[in-house]
Amino acid sequence: MSTMRKRTTYQMGPDVSVTEVLRDRQGRLVDNDYVRQAAEDALREARRRGRPSLPKKGEAPLLRIRLPQELDDAIGRAAKRTGKSRAEWVRKVLDEASRNAN
Repeated sequence: MSTMRKRTTYQMGPDVSVTEVLRDRQGRLVDNDYVRQAAEDALREARRRGRPSLPKKGEAPLLRIRLPQELDDAIGRAAKRTGKSRAEWVRKVLDEASRNAN
């Protein structure tokens, strides 16, 4: 099976005349304010992706463990009851347990 892909080429089109009125698919006027807002929305969305780093500097270590399904379900329920994400709930419980172990 060939995995060759068709090469896409782009060509510049003519500039839009200042007198031409452009509208988006919803019929909204495309002007400088529209473009500025679209760019801000795109940047906001791009910055929102991924997980934020926990520490102010460096990377946060990642701990991966396997759990029995019953324990995983119980963690999910406990986190939901407290209004926290599963990761937040687990971090809090591990922090408390490690403090109590000392």
